[in-house]
Amino acid sequence: MTTRILTPSNQITLLRLVFVPVFAILIMEQHYRAALAVLTAAALSDVLDGTVARLMKQESALGVALDPIADKILMTTGYLTMAFRGALPWWLTIVVLSRDVAILATALLICLVAGYRPFHPSLLGKASTAAQVFTLFIAVCRKAGVPFITLDVLTILIYLTAALTLASAVHYVFVLRQRFGRREVEVPSEPQP
Repeated sequence: MTTRILTPSNQITLLRLVFVPVFAILIMEQHYRAALAVLTAAALSDVLDGTVARLMKQESALGVALDPIADKILMTTGYLTMAFRGALPWWLTIVVLSRDVAILATALLICLVAGYRPFHPSLLGKASTAAQVFTLFIAVCRKAGVPFITLDVLTILIYLTAALTLASAVHYVFVLRQRFGRREVEVPSEPQP
C-alpha cells in the first residue's frame, strides 16, 4: 500500500464527492437528464478509481476508507432527493438509510469497545448495495424519460431492494452475534500448592 495521499485513484474518488452536490442540485431543479449523466459519470468513476489503484499499484489506506464513504454519500443524497421529488417512496429511503446508519453505528461501537476490527461486506450485503444503486439509477432514468423504464419495472426493483436490504440487515445481526456475541469462557486456574 502506498503512503501518498493524492494518488490518481484518490483524486478520482474525490471527484465523485464533487459530483454529489451537482447531482443533488440537478435533481432538485428537475434536470433529470443532466442528473442521469452525472450519476453515470459517478458510477464510472467508482469503477475507474479501483482499477487505476490496482494497475498503478497505488492502493492506499485513504482510498480504502474514502471509496465506500463517497459511495454512501452519493447514494444517501440520491435517495433523499429522489424521495423528495416523489420518484422513490419515503419508506424505501428510510429502510435503506436506517440499515446503513445501524451498520455504521455498530461498527463504531465495536471499534470503541474492542478496537478496530475489519468488517467486510457479505455477499448478501453486496447484493443489497447493488440493488440500491440500480434502483436509484432506474428511478433517475424513469424521471429522465428513458424509454422502456416503466412504473412496473421500478416498482419491482423497489420491492426487491427493500427485501434485500432487510435480509442483509438481519444477516449482519447474525454475523455480528456469531463474531462478537460469544463470551470467552475463562478456565479457572488451579491454585498452586
